[in-house]
Amino acid sequence: MKTRVFLFSFLCVSVLGAERQYTLRVAPITKNVTGEPVDHALAINGSIPAPTLRFRLGDEAHIIVHNDMDVPTTLHWHGVLVPWQQDGPQFTNTRIIEPHSSHEFRFPIRHTGTYWYHSHTDLQEQSGLYGAIVIEEETPRHRVDHDVVLVLSDWTNERPEDVLANLKKNGHFYAYKKDFLPSVSDALARGNLGNYLGSEWERMEPMDLADVGYDAFLINGEVESTLTGVVHGQRIRFRIINAGASSYFYFNIGQERAFTVVSKDGMPVRPLLARELLIGMGETYDIIFNVPHETKTWEARATAQDVSGHASLFFGSGHREIVPERERPNPYVMDHGEHGEHEEHGEPGEHGMGEHQEHGGHGGHGHQVHHGDQRRDTGVELVHYRMLESIEPTNFDENLIRAQEIVLELSGDMERYTWYINGRPFSEDKYINIRENEVITFKLVNTTMMHHPIHLHGHFFRVDMGQGDYAPLFHTVDVPPMGTVSMEFHANEPGIWFLHCHNLYHMKMGMSRLVRYEGVEQTIDLKKDEEKWGSSMIRDDDLFGRFEATVLSNVLELNGGINSGRYELDLEGEYDEWDTHEIKGNFRRYFGRFLSLGPGFMLEDDEAHGAIFVGYVLPGLVKTETYVLHNGNLTFEFSKHIPLTGRLELEPEMEFHYDDRWDWSFDFNFFYNFGERFGVGGKMGKEKHGGSSVGAGVRVRF
Repeated sequence: MKTRVFLFSFLCVSVLGAERQYTLRVAPITKNVTGEPVDHALAINGSIPAPTLRFRLGDEAHIIVHNDMDVPTTLHWHGVLVPWQQDGPQFTNTRIIEPHSSHEFRFPIRHTGTYWYHSHTDLQEQSGLYGAIVIEEETPRHRVDHDVVLVLSDWTNERPEDVLANLKKNGHFYAYKKDFLPSVSDALARGNLGNYLGSEWERMEPMDLADVGYDAFLINGEVESTLTGVVHGQRIRFRIINAGASSYFYFNIGQERAFTVVSKDGMPVRPLLARELLIGMGETYDIIFNVPHETKTWEARATAQDVSGHASLFFGSGHREIVPERERPNPYVMDHGEHGEHEEHGEPGEHGMGEHQEHGGHGGHGHQVHHGDQRRDTGVELVHYRMLESIEPTNFDENLIRAQEIVLELSGDMERYTWYINGRPFSEDKYINIRENEVITFKLVNTTMMHHPIHLHGHFFRVDMGQGDYAPLFHTVDVPPMGTVSMEFHANEPGIWFLHCHNLYHMKMGMSRLVRYEGVEQTIDLKKDEEKWGSSMIRDDDLFGRFEATVLSNVLELNGGINSGRYELDLEGEYDEWDTHEIKGNFRRYFGRFLSLGPGFMLEDDEAHGAIFVGYVLPGLVKTETYVLHNGNLTFEFSKHIPLTGRLELEPEMEFHYDDRWDWSFDFNFFYNFGERFGVGGKMGKEKHGGSSVGAGVRVRF
C-alpha cells in the first residue's frame, strides 16, 4: 500500500497568510438569563459567548489575553493544531495567566474548519469563558448564502463550585430539579420492572443522561433569538459547536427537516443527508440547510439530551414551524443516542444522498420510503459515527510502527461522584506514555451508564467503524453507556497533551490523563506554576462535606462526612427515645465502587470501642457495614434504598449485634421528599434487647 498522509493535503499550509491579531480581556460580569442577575458570570470582551475568532489557512495567529480577574485563567484552542507550548492548559504546556497579567499566544494556522476556545482553569468554562473559532478555506468547498456560527451551551444561576459541591453530596442531587426520578412504580408502569431489578442486581443504577439541573440552555448566549436576512431558497451553513459544560444536545430544524452534514470536528466528511444530530460536549458539526420555498419561519432547536430544556434560533418569515417536543428518556433501557460499536440501528445511510440537497433538493418530508434507519428523501433519522466517511483516505503509512493497543476503562461512582480511567483518578495516575512516530490506539471502554465525550489535545484521530481507509478524523468522540470506541492516531506532535472527558465535572473529578511523549518533561516554570496553582486544574482529591439531620418524635439521627477522592470520614450519631445514644464513625479507603476499609470506633452509652470497619455493596445495591470491635464484639448492618415512587422512598435497615450473645434490631424508614434537601416521614422498628418504637418527623440535608 502506498503511503497515505492521515491529515489531508488541505491541512498543510500552502499559502502565505497575514498575521491576524486579537486582544481578549477576561473579566467577571453580571448576566441575566432567567430573570435572576448572576454576578459571578465570566466573559471575554464583555460577551458570552466570547467573540468569534476568524482566520484563513496560512495566517499567523497572534492572540493577546489580558486577565482582569483576581484568580488565574487559561485559554485552550480546542481542536486547532498548535505547537505544544501554545495549547493552553496550565502546567502541561502553557504558563498560567495569573491575576491581572497578560499572555501572548502565537501559532500558525495549519488547517481549516470549525473549532472553539475555552478556559481550562477550574470551572470557568461553566461561567461563560468559551467562544468560536472559524478557519476559512481559500476556495470554499460549499457555496452558501449565509455562514452562521451556533455556540450551544448550558447555564446555571448557581456558582459552579456550589454545583460541584452538591454533586459530591450525592451524584443524583439534581434529580428533583430536573424531575428525573426513576422508581419502582415508574419502572412497573413502563413495563421495565425486570430491567430495573436486573440493573440493581448488577449493581448498576438507572441511566442518567445529565448530572446537573440547569436553569437554561443557550444558542449564542440566548434562550431564544432570531437570525435576520434569510430569504427562502437560500442556503445556510450552520457551524454548530457544543460548548456546554455537561450537556449533550440534539439538534433539529423545524418538523425534522433534512440538512446535509459536511464536517465533523472541522474535518470534511462526505455529504450526508440527515434529520438529527446528537452532539457531545466539545464536538462540532458543520451542516448545510436549503431553506424551503415556503412562507414559514423555521426553528433551529438544541434540546438537552435529558429533555430538561432547549434553546431556539428562528429564521425566515411567516408561520413558525417548530421542532416537535421530545419524549422524556426512559431511564431503564439503554440510551439509543449512542455512537459506539455495540449499537444496532440498521445499515448506514447512503452518503450520496447528501448531494441531493447539495444541488438544490428540497428539504421537506414528501413521500417516505423506509430503509433501515433512513428515509430516502429526508435522510437518516439520527447521525451515527459509522455513517461518516472522510472525503480522502486517512490510513497510515504501512511502514510506521504500531504500538500495542492501550485500553482505557472509563468508570465512576455516581453516589460519591468520582470518575476514573483504569480504576484511578488523575491525582493517582497522571500519565500515559507513548513514543514519537508510532501509530497509537486507545481503546475506550465505558463501564458506566453515562455518556463520556473524550477529547485528545494536539491531535486528530481516526474512528474506524467499518469505513476502512475513509475512517473520519475527530478531536472529540462520544463513548456511549456500556460502549466501546477506538481512537487511532499518528504520534507526530511531541509534547505533553491533555486527554479527558469533556464533561467538565467528570474531568475535574478524575476522568483525565496527560499523554506524554517519551523524553518530554515539564519545564521548571510549569512545575512552579503547578506548585502555586495546582488546585485550579483537577479537584478529585479536594475535601467535600455533607450533613444530614433526621428529627423524629422518638429519635434524633445525625449523619455527616468529609470525602476526598478515595478517602472518606463518616460519622453517625443516634439519640434514641432521648435517653440513650450511640455514636459511630470510620475513616475508610475505597477500593473500587463496592469495597471500603478502614479504622473506626463506636461509643454507646459512654462506653467507647476501637474497631475495624468494612463496607461492601452487595448485588441488588444492598449496602453492608461491619464494625469489628477491639473486644471481639461485632455489629453488622444491611440497608437498602428503595424509591417506591419518585418522591416516596423506603429505607429498611437490619442490624445484627454480638455482645456475648447475638441480638438484632430492625428499622423501617419511609420519607416523602420535597426535594433533595427536605423530606417528611417516620420510622418504626424493633430495638436491641427488645421493645419497639414508632416516630415521625423531618429530614434535612445540607
